[in-house]
Amino acid sequence: MKHAAIIAAILLLTGAPAPGAPVRPDIGPDTEAPADDLVCEQGAEPGAEAADPSRWIGRFGGIGIQIGFNGGMVSVEETMKDGPADKAGVHKSDQITRINDEAAAGLGADAIVRRLRGEPGSAVKLTVFRAATGETCECRVLRGPVKVESVRDAQRLAGKIGYARLISFNRYTAEDLRAALEPFERAGARGWVLDLRHNRGGLLRGVRDVANLLLEPAQSVLVLRPAQTETQQQFFASRYGSRLEGPLCVLVNANTAGAAEALAGALRWQRHAILIGAKTAGHSAVVRLVPAPEGKTSLALAGDIASLDGKKFGGGEGLVPDIEMAAAAGEDSAIWQRVLPGRHEAADLSNDRLVQRAVAICIEQLERRSQ
Repeated sequence: MKHAAIIAAILLLTGAPAPGAPVRPDIGPDTEAPADDLVCEQGAEPGAEAADPSRWIGRFGGIGIQIGFNGGMVSVEETMKDGPADKAGVHKSDQITRINDEAAAGLGADAIVRRLRGEPGSAVKLTVFRAATGETCECRVLRGPVKVESVRDAQRLAGKIGYARLISFNRYTAEDLRAALEPFERAGARGWVLDLRHNRGGLLRGVRDVANLLLEPAQSVLVLRPAQTETQQQFFASRYGSRLEGPLCVLVNANTAGAAEALAGALRWQRHAILIGAKTAGHSAVVRLVPAPEGKTSLALAGDIASLDGKKFGGGEGLVPDIEMAAAAGEDSAIWQRVLPGRHEAADLSNDRLVQRAVAICIEQLERRSQ
């Protein structure tokens, strides 16, 4: 039976192959370098204004904090460990009252973000109120490069299984995933668990780049059905680079959407990965990032993700896992907390039933192959 990929995208070929990268000359050429501005993410809707593309780009100049709003006040919900604000003495729960001597209250989220971000090395002055001590102080923060984290909790389980959570897709997701998992492979890991729960999607280039690490050369990965034409575009795994071999399980739930569903579908149909969890969201709309006035970005409909095997996952239909496991009471919220930004060590996964089921399946498959 022919296995087909379900996916919509436009993916960027990541340049020339590294020296020594394996090449199979019998495989057809890689796809051309397409546009790098296509996103399939639940919540990124056509016509939306003032979209912040930084989470898809993966890097920006800023001070490394997550902000929130409480009664009109701007509060620091989290600081990036060893980031610019952390080094300057800004603490979690501080209230930002002024930015460069301008009152912060009433500015709105977009205006606050524009004032806090800037070129690395430039400075911004913050006036903060610290409720714990009742003090108001000024902090001069030198902006630096801030990385949008998309790979979490990477660890080796049961000695043989590499695990990682993808919380979104940006330009650097595949690079970060490779850096996280290849040390486990060198240490003896031969099976893999990829956690896509609560991953709402992101940059479609990231899907193809991650697939390069897990699929065979020239396997179909992404199919884009443009909004204004009947011509579909198909994209394939690169001929270049090393692959992670061995059993693969993919964890999904109702908040697995868009680009994450595309990857899950491709891995199941092309790599025989086992999907575990709950039916996915069924979001297939692809949008294009369009520059708007004042440095903002708007989102325009570009098409949707098509499936070559005749099965839909868009329009709310979703992917039905091979092994359906509903989250127990409180379990799903605990998983969601691990997606949120903040300081954290690798999560303790010993009580995560889906992870443990996936590990057991991978080990069983490894033992069967060794017989």
